[in-house]
Amino acid sequence: MKRLAACLIFLVLCFLSTMSVFAQISTPEYPGVIVSTPQADGAIYHYVVYGDNLWSIADAYGMTPSEIMILNGNSPDADEVYAGTTLLIRKANTPTPTIETTPTPIERTLQPTISQPTRTPIPTKTALPTPTATPPASTSQKIFGNSQKVGLTMMSVSLVGIILVVIFGFIRKPK
Repeated sequence: MKRLAACLIFLVLCFLSTMSVFAQISTPEYPGVIVSTPQADGAIYHYVVYGDNLWSIADAYGMTPSEIMILNGNSPDADEVYAGTTLLIRKANTPTPTIETTPTPIERTLQPTISQPTRTPIPTKTALPTPTATPPASTSQKIFGNSQKVGLTMMSVSLVGIILVVIFGFIRKPK
């Protein structure tokens, strides 16, 4: 019986010590709506955090709740927002086209051309080419001059080599 009482007292003390730990944990205070800054294109998006409601968001941005809901594609009568969602507060600005200026053509003043004297003041005749006999092709040019012939020659020599290896290397001689 004493053991049972000791166990119950121990359990009660453990329970009370854990309760005091939980009592020390405080809940964070809600600072209010934190207003988002516009993006580069002018659009404003608000990230809804825990504690935000539609009326406080609309008041912070100077809008009505129905305007925010219409911008986000919801019914103007809707009044619920959830933590973790992003609301569109203001659409991006549409860029205005800029007029491109055309460059003004620059007038150029023509300058007189100064003629340079030639090296030979009197034109001379160029000699006509004389016919020259083409020498006959050498033996190496006849053999190696055509790449198709060279390729066929190399293939045929390789084929003969393979046949000789097969005959003399892999066929056994009778004893």
